[in-house]
Amino acid sequence: MTKANSNLHRAAALLAALCLLASMALPVYAAETETDFSASNSETIPGDDNTGNGADGTGSDISVSNLETSQKDADTTNEGSKTEPEISVPNSETITNSADTTDKTAGAPPAEGVTGSENTAPADNAAADETADADKTGEDSTGSEDEAGFLNEDDPADDRTITAGNAKESDTALCAGDATVQKGTKYTFYFAPPKDWVDLLSDKAITCSFMRGNTNDNPPSPKHEVRTTTATLITDKTTDNRPIYQVDVYHNNDDANSLCPYGGFVWVRFTLDENHWVTMKGEREGENSNNYWMEVGKIANKCLDGNQLTGNTENVYDYDIDKWVPYADITPKHVRYCGERMTLLNKSAQALDNVTVTFWEKDADGNLTQVGSQQVIQSLQPNDKSEDITIPETACAYVSFQKSDGAGNNTYIGKHYFNFYNDEDPSDNIAVFPYDPVTRYCLIYTGDNDVRWSAPGSKTVYFDATFSDMSYKNDDAKITYGMPDAKGNLWCYMTSDDGSKPAITSQMARDRTSEIWYADVPQGYTQIRFASWAVDDETAAQNGDGTAMLTIPTDKDKPCFYADTSDDVIYQGGDRGGYWDELGAVRDVEKGKKGESGETKSIVDLESKAFKPQSNTKYISTTLYDYYTDYELNGNNRNTYSSTETGKHRSYVPFRQFDRALSNYYKQYADEKVETINYPLYTGHFQPNNWGYAFSGIAPNLKLYGWSESGDDYWRFIAVNNSAYALDESGEHYKDTFQGLVGNQMVNGMPVMAGTTDLAEPHFNEAFLTGTNAEKAVLGKVYKDVSFPFTQKPVFTQTEGDLESKAQYWYFDSNERSLYLKQDTANSSKYYLEATEKAEKDSSGNPIYTDDNSQNRGSDNSTTDSNNKNQFRGYGFFPFNQKITAENRNVNKYNYGFGAKLQFDFTLTDDGQVQVGNDPNDKVPIKFFFSGDDDVWVYIDGQLVLDVGGAHSKASGLLEFGKTTDGTANTVTPYVSSNKAGGATYTTNVNNKTVYFNGSPVTFTKQGKILDKDDKNKEFTLEKGTTHTLTMFYMERGMWESNMAVAFNFPDHNELQVEKKVDLSDVNEDFQDCFNDQKIFDFTIQNLATHYGTKPAVRPGTGNVDRKVVDLTASETRIYPATDSEDYIFALADNPAQGSETNTGQVLHWFARHNDLSSTSRDMRYGILELNSPIDLSQYGYLTFEIYVEGETNLSLNNLYLQLLDKNGKQMGSLSKAGLNGATFGSVTLEPNKWNTVKLSLNKMKEVDGFDNKVTTIRVGDNYQRDIYFRNFTFVPKTVPDIKTGFTTEQDKIPDYGSAASGTLKNATYAKYTSNFDGMQVVDDQGRFVLENGEIITFNDQFRRGSYISLKEILDTKLYDTTWTVYENGLPVTSMNGGGSTVTVAEPSKSLEKQPASGPDDERTEKKGTEAEQKDNHYSGTKPTDANTIVFRSYSNPDESGDSLTSLKVQYINKVKTGGLIIKKEVENDNLTGTYEFKVTFSDVGGQGLGTGDPIVKTYPINMSDAENPNHTVTITGIPVDTRYTIEELEPEDGSHLQGITLVGNENNAHVVKNTTVEGVIVENDAGSKTPQMTATFTNTSRKLIDIEFTKLWQDAHGKPLGSAKQPSEIYIQLQRRLENSSEKDHWEAVKYPATGSANYVTVNSINDRWKYSFKGLDQRQAGGTTNYVYRIVEGTRGTDGNFKAAGSSITIGGNTYTISAEAKLTGATGSAANGTITGGSGKIELTNKLQDPEFTLNIVKKGVTTGENGTETQTPLSGVEFKLERLTVPSGGGEPQVDTTYDFGSGNKGSITGITGNDGTIVNNPFKNLKAGSYQLTEVKTAEGYNLLSKPIRIEFTTNGDCLIDGVKDETNVTRTGDTCTMTLTVLNRKSFELPHTGADAPSLWLLIGLPALVAVLLVLVFRYNKKGGRRQ
Repeated sequence: MTKANSNLHRAAALLAALCLLASMALPVYAAETETDFSASNSETIPGDDNTGNGADGTGSDISVSNLETSQKDADTTNEGSKTEPEISVPNSETITNSADTTDKTAGAPPAEGVTGSENTAPADNAAADETADADKTGEDSTGSEDEAGFLNEDDPADDRTITAGNAKESDTALCAGDATVQKGTKYTFYFAPPKDWVDLLSDKAITCSFMRGNTNDNPPSPKHEVRTTTATLITDKTTDNRPIYQVDVYHNNDDANSLCPYGGFVWVRFTLDENHWVTMKGEREGENSNNYWMEVGKIANKCLDGNQLTGNTENVYDYDIDKWVPYADITPKHVRYCGERMTLLNKSAQALDNVTVTFWEKDADGNLTQVGSQQVIQSLQPNDKSEDITIPETACAYVSFQKSDGAGNNTYIGKHYFNFYNDEDPSDNIAVFPYDPVTRYCLIYTGDNDVRWSAPGSKTVYFDATFSDMSYKNDDAKITYGMPDAKGNLWCYMTSDDGSKPAITSQMARDRTSEIWYADVPQGYTQIRFASWAVDDETAAQNGDGTAMLTIPTDKDKPCFYADTSDDVIYQGGDRGGYWDELGAVRDVEKGKKGESGETKSIVDLESKAFKPQSNTKYISTTLYDYYTDYELNGNNRNTYSSTETGKHRSYVPFRQFDRALSNYYKQYADEKVETINYPLYTGHFQPNNWGYAFSGIAPNLKLYGWSESGDDYWRFIAVNNSAYALDESGEHYKDTFQGLVGNQMVNGMPVMAGTTDLAEPHFNEAFLTGTNAEKAVLGKVYKDVSFPFTQKPVFTQTEGDLESKAQYWYFDSNERSLYLKQDTANSSKYYLEATEKAEKDSSGNPIYTDDNSQNRGSDNSTTDSNNKNQFRGYGFFPFNQKITAENRNVNKYNYGFGAKLQFDFTLTDDGQVQVGNDPNDKVPIKFFFSGDDDVWVYIDGQLVLDVGGAHSKASGLLEFGKTTDGTANTVTPYVSSNKAGGATYTTNVNNKTVYFNGSPVTFTKQGKILDKDDKNKEFTLEKGTTHTLTMFYMERGMWESNMAVAFNFPDHNELQVEKKVDLSDVNEDFQDCFNDQKIFDFTIQNLATHYGTKPAVRPGTGNVDRKVVDLTASETRIYPATDSEDYIFALADNPAQGSETNTGQVLHWFARHNDLSSTSRDMRYGILELNSPIDLSQYGYLTFEIYVEGETNLSLNNLYLQLLDKNGKQMGSLSKAGLNGATFGSVTLEPNKWNTVKLSLNKMKEVDGFDNKVTTIRVGDNYQRDIYFRNFTFVPKTVPDIKTGFTTEQDKIPDYGSAASGTLKNATYAKYTSNFDGMQVVDDQGRFVLENGEIITFNDQFRRGSYISLKEILDTKLYDTTWTVYENGLPVTSMNGGGSTVTVAEPSKSLEKQPASGPDDERTEKKGTEAEQKDNHYSGTKPTDANTIVFRSYSNPDESGDSLTSLKVQYINKVKTGGLIIKKEVENDNLTGTYEFKVTFSDVGGQGLGTGDPIVKTYPINMSDAENPNHTVTITGIPVDTRYTIEELEPEDGSHLQGITLVGNENNAHVVKNTTVEGVIVENDAGSKTPQMTATFTNTSRKLIDIEFTKLWQDAHGKPLGSAKQPSEIYIQLQRRLENSSEKDHWEAVKYPATGSANYVTVNSINDRWKYSFKGLDQRQAGGTTNYVYRIVEGTRGTDGNFKAAGSSITIGGNTYTISAEAKLTGATGSAANGTITGGSGKIELTNKLQDPEFTLNIVKKGVTTGENGTETQTPLSGVEFKLERLTVPSGGGEPQVDTTYDFGSGNKGSITGITGNDGTIVNNPFKNLKAGSYQLTEVKTAEGYNLLSKPIRIEFTTNGDCLIDGVKDETNVTRTGDTCTMTLTVLNRKSFELPHTGADAPSLWLLIGLPALVAVLLVLVFRYNKKGGRRQ
């Protein structure tokens, strides 16, 4: 070596050493921060902790002071074959060599922010195997992925990882002389020196040398010279405790500075010193060859075992790959984390006590054995974190946590065991996760089955690899894998925005088998990039195997990066793109990505232009489906595609992600249904095996369902998806159709896959294309209601003058017009197709409408066909191609892959032919014609009638209509040009079936036969005179040409359409579905025919089914409530509207006590009506009934429920908690105190599985306590429209609806219309029809031209702002032509666009016609003045001829009025920083019960630490007005308590319930404001609060429950408290609840509260003190002044007296309860009111009666009269009551008590008091002198109700009541002498006997007898 060289080497070595020292001084760190691990029994993607806490749960950052630290090397994992960008040491431009680095790395602890995680497997080297240069030529060679594997996949115990604890300095210190940063793919291998070297290793380094290529160069190539690098001693040891050295090399093609420029070595040598070295040669290339080669991919991540290199004195060994041992096999298991820490964080609301932590390891038999001693965590309060748990020093891989309840019962926390080495599959008892000493060391406990491993305060970031993970093996891509790498490995690199924290490299974890990877990001880290290698810098990726540095969004709860597909970054190079969104969101790149200026991405560049309908043009409503290529799925426009290369996989199969989604769609269905999809359809060009670039080369990358490499499945796949081949393996079938790919019936408006009954063909499945797919991604775009123009001419003319030359057809031919999709500037949601006329003309001077961007091109980009004499390929249908620039026209830029659905209604003539010319016999068949490619399927009324399916070039199909032999129906016959063997359903050969389309012959060789869907032995026919719907599905999926020609000659009609749209632009998306599928928009339509006479409308039939009215009085009909109790009523009753109507028959009365607002007690509340015979619902369309509710408020359909039951109890109707909302036909308002009619659509009513459609029982009920009456349950049959006898458009044959004779507007009863949702319908007998959102109905030839139409919507102005627009031929009418012969126009400039009113008025007046036109018509010639009207005529050409058509549409748009809520969080004198969640429940949407019936429940968080939300509010907008809501705060996790709620703004529509919940109704925002009117503020406090639940119980006097009817309606209670240590034990203060401004009492009622009340958020202690409050509840009365007066031990309510007893119980873990009080904790207090029987007093007044000579009577009190009172009892055997001689009257009186009258005739010291309820007899035992005793005792009965009866008759006159004492006063009158004493009214006067001497003797006898009976009592 020369001196100069020596000096240079010394300088280089010195420079390298300085760089190494600099790099060691830098704070470079590594971390494998994988995501939180869910160890619950249900393994899901874990959520992040997001508490803002640091490692200790307090919010502090991870700091060096409390973590073991070590420096991070530049690379922390083995990358294997990652083709990565330049790897650089941060802050250093050079990499130096180090002679010895042992002291700096061995055993070093992790650094701050550095993970110690153990990877499941090292990084993959698959890609390098495919690029390694085996022949040393500098060209890539191809290897297998299996050869490249860097771990032993058969050994799940490969637990080696590269972390801070074992980082390799070779990642930063490379070989001497390699001072530049290394580039390329890194490979790592290892060397374990033999045992006899071990003692020599101290202070010595081992170097690794390699020969990089051949030595035959002259002069020698620098790329072939021997290079040397220093191997790095790492911390890992072999199983026999030998050290391990690591070597990293980089493979970079043809780079002299690369250690591995050719992907391998001639030999490899490890040297300790001149006496200790070993060399292994590469594999000999042939038996006699001297060429050796060792592929680096084959030794990557393996260790050369020095102990196996023995017996060779020269130390040079032949190639033996077995001596390179997999790394996992040479290192010991489960020792890496010995001595590390774990912790337990309690995030539950309860304390954790006595948690036992045990470590385990499996023995040789797989049994778990304990390792080390158990560690016990004594107590852990909520939000507390345990002390460190130390992992034993002995090998162990499992840990378990068990908590104790103190009674010897242990419960596992999470699963029984956690495998923290992540090296086995999870099972029922074992959860697995990769431990990390920095980011995944803490078990976070929320509940026994809700745990996860993470680090407190970290945030989980996700990576969605759904589109980025596809392999590109055998493609022309620069690398063969995307993200993750071929082995599923993905890394991330994290930095802080201010550079204050060390960078972290982490290997990400995968969520089971999903396409989601995740990592934990510690606090303070804001930037991240993702890569398929162990990325440790920000250098750009090479070919999409990494992203750029990204800012982690702060506005996402679970931020997920949705990575782009690989096309075209994997071909072109650079970073992979993508965008951020919430985890789980539907991937929608147009919404997620933004353009350079922040604009929304647009995948297809459409021209915006005002739509101007052309004359003589028919516009067909069309839906276009655009399928996205991989390039478009990244938000790119095909116009910008960079490659023009053709003939390779890249251009053949650009729809790989779309095809994979199709495959998953098919496979999922096949797996679920256990069915095979015989003909899966895919998009793209699939080359057969015998062609170049066969699809089989890349098929393993896609794994498409139905694909096979060979055999029948292969040929089936190719025949279906390639035009050339048939199932019989024959070729040259380019123009042949493949039939039978779809089913014969449409389902839900879509074709279904052949062989299935309900699997929609996915290309036309909007839900699949827009996100409902396995990828959860928008895979294309659907453009609805596109106007597709057809022009008219005789396109089937063969020779001039033939019949076809007279027949006009509507047609489109892509060879004549290049249509492009455009967006209407007047209505951004409106799209249309248009061809633009060129400036030049053709050779005949005709305009040209074709465009070069629509030229058909071959796969080689040619516009001429070399296989067809270089004939011009013509022009195709390419609606998305307009914006391709002329200089960049290329087949790769074409927007292939799209579909179209054309749909229109038509009618047929009587014989299926149309007359041409004037001769009635000159007719041609009605036809529908198609020619083009690819698949076309035509359906009529949902039946497949024309099958031109398959990927083919131009093929043709034809439908010809006619009539059956008997003439009763129309027929249709299909033809196709040709079909493939194995794919032919049309089998009848046709000779000479040729038509001429635009002058060119089209020949059909096959004829089909369409069978009836219900009877396969019958031919499919079409009913005459009815409207049919034709639906054509067209699909371009085979690439290249896209020919399209369509023609038809169906008869045309005058039509009026009515469209209903609901403008949901202001409506929150959670509520938008509530307005769909709801027939709630009522319309009326009237007509005044101004010309011609009477023509009645045909009454629709019902299919011979009569209405079925339920007979409530039938003998076998049963009516009863579900609960037999006085609280429930369901029975026949009188009509509550008696007197107001003639119908006085009986109705059903329903009542249920109490409210059931949660609808949980329906089984008790049902009123049940069992029918006398079943009703078959299949014959009926509707159920109507009338309902009457008593009260003052409207009844809500949301609370009213009705169910229909079959004989097995299966239900239909209001299921679960749903009401009747959603099932009504039309809007229904149930006004109180009147009969309302409800009409239900039976097809809208939900049913449970197994419901047999035969109703035996009707059940009804309501959630509120009220009296409801029902009557007239009627099942209404479905409407069957009439059948026309022939086709006609003559004006006088159109119905006049009775208006011609009256000359006035009449309801258009029975006018027929066709709905795009429900088929044929009719206007009802009230002139009414009902629409739903998105519905369009069409009246074809139902109104005469020139007639008046009054169309009116019944408006709901509270919920909607309604506008209408009149359209003519698809354009809004903004002005009208006037002054013609037909109409008078009052205001020609009048606009009929977006006008507010219930119905349109054009202010036009129809003029009278000729005398013949006005015959029998009484139109006066003036416009009706009693309604808004339009004249049914054209606005642009009102004087149109009789052959012209009128086509008008009235569109009603109802814009939903909305309001909102603001929820605000405040804290009381506390610094609370947690996150609070609020549950908001919305119901009765729009006040109309819209939606499914189930409430909409949303949760909204407020983070008190969020600096961007300083007011701590959440605003909820877009809620439909009148929607009901409740707001509840969920239990906070920070231990705080809800103290109170305040409402501000429109408080009349909201109130606070029980101080815990806000209930209210949404009100509309103020005009022009988006700010909600209502703010609900929830105030929390950290003070200890308690809850007290109050319950009132009622008992009768015997202690039994008191019936609800006997209870009062409400009571008043007061919450009182005093301090526990108060000296004044009886000094109680009233608590004003729920707020300080409230009254000092609360009202509790039976209806809503059910005698319960909750006192929430009460102070447990006095503010600032430690003394508990004692609480009690007292009952009282409310005076007329409104003040509360507490009762004592009894209370009188409504005249009844009750005793009050109190009992208290604790509900919490702390506190005490005694004597009806609660102290120091939460509890419940029950007050029991026991009804007291009334007491009775009997007052007796004794009087004598004397009669004067003049007949007057005088009453005188009698004294000394004695009465005896005895108690009666009924003998046990029955019979007459007997005196109870043992009855105790008190005061020693048994058996009886007596009383004697005084001078005033009343009883002296009346003893007849305090009498109990029961039966008594009163006997007069002694009377005054001269008076007789009563002849018999008086029977008296006192009842517990306070009633008094005398001899069984209730006395209501002489009874008074005071409190609970009833007093009855009894007056007894007696007479003297012969006027013997008597009671009651006077006997007939004896003076009447005077003058009857002949009867004296008889009278004397009678008087004698009467006196013996005594007198009367009062």
